[in-house]
Amino acid sequence: MKKNSVKKVALDMYIEQMKWSVWFIGIIMAVYIGFNIAANFFDLDFIDNLLGFSEGSSIIYMFVIGIIAGLAFLPQFIKLGVTRRHVFYGTVISAILVSISLPLIFSLFSGVEYLLSGLFGFTIEGPLFRNFTASFFLYSLNNLMGYLAGWLINVGFYKFNWKAGLLFIALAGGVIALYTLIWKDSIISLYSTDLGTLGTGLPFLLSLLKTLALILFVLITIRTLTKRISIKIK
Repeated sequence: MKKNSVKKVALDMYIEQMKWSVWFIGIIMAVYIGFNIAANFFDLDFIDNLLGFSEGSSIIYMFVIGIIAGLAFLPQFIKLGVTRRHVFYGTVISAILVSISLPLIFSLFSGVEYLLSGLFGFTIEGPLFRNFTASFFLYSLNNLMGYLAGWLINVGFYKFNWKAGLLFIALAGGVIALYTLIWKDSIISLYSTDLGTLGTGLPFLLSLLKTLALILFVLITIRTLTKRISIKIK
């Protein structure tokens, strides 16, 4: 067992998943530009910037790649002599990195968009820099929860039969529902003027602690189920 197996798994998975993400980012930008052109041509209201526009789609995308990547890489790493434990930790790290990378990339493009709007005199709506720290944090957190929910479903179908897999879909749905309840409007509307409440009526720290407990529950469940999981190596 190599000392840096976790780092190797995390890096390999991050690079591969970001390759997939290039297509996602390109599609989102193309659709966003198309909507803006249509809004100007037909005189429609389209009040959003690229960062806000991408947020809902990013959650769905992370959910999908969580299903795909959750255990897709495991057989290959096992063949290379990496333990299940190291693959698990590497997967978690890569999921966190991808979750942060997407809003970072869209934030950079949104910044360029605002600069161009100043140079060429067109208007961009949406509060890009209003409480940006909270918005960026919640965007990343939403992505991570989407990924973990997809991964949980993947594990259920991989380890058990399809009937048990359906139960894991319900479990993942319950996790997302509980997460949504903790943050309430934040998944739909990231932009809050008050970092202390973020529209939930709960202190930010309390909401964060509840979310961390929920993430820990999902990770412990996945780790327990994959600890001695039979690997289907082709």
